[in-house]
Amino acid sequence: MNKAKLKTQDTLQHQPTLLTVSEAAQELRISNWLLYELIRKGQLKTLTIATRRLIAADDLANFINERKEQEYET
Repeated sequence: MNKAKLKTQDTLQHQPTLLTVSEAAQELRISNWLLYELIRKGQLKTLTIATRRLIAADDLANFINERKEQEYET
């Protein structure tokens, strides 16, 4: 059981659960400006902590999966 907890902690340390706009844009291979457009249009969810706008890694993964489903349907 301790090994499982340690493994989870190691994974969390290597992969952030919250990404900055720049980090999320890099993951998607798009500009910051285009990412802000996706946010403005409500296509990508964000969190605001103090003055920082952050994207949860699972929300980014959901966005990618939704886009894949849309693309593959056509």
